[in-house]
Amino acid sequence: MGAQLEAPPAEGEDPKSATKVVAAVLAEKSKKNMLGIRTAKPRSSLQQVQAQLEVEKLANADLRSKVDELERKALETEQARLRDKEEMKRQQDELEARLLWRFGQHLPAD
Repeated sequence: MGAQLEAPPAEGEDPKSATKVVAAVLAEKSKKNMLGIRTAKPRSSLQQVQAQLEVEKLANADLRSKVDELERKALETEQARLRDKEEMKRQQDELEARLLWRFGQHLPAD
């Protein structure tokens, strides 16, 4: 699995994420289990747990970075929305002031 993560991507392809590598390994393992194929060297229980922990750490790190990126983008979007809202309010106030000034000149005197 580590070799799949470290392998350079094929030309024109994006690098494989930890999530995709884990999914591929698990799919292959499930396929082998369904066909009754055993791995050449069975791992001890401790080795299996350590390997699974490493897989989960990689997947968690990948997901954490994606969540962090989405949170950053959401914050940027919210800040841009607030800037746009303030600018629209300023423009509206300016337009209303111009209209009042313009129509104020043409109002009949009482």
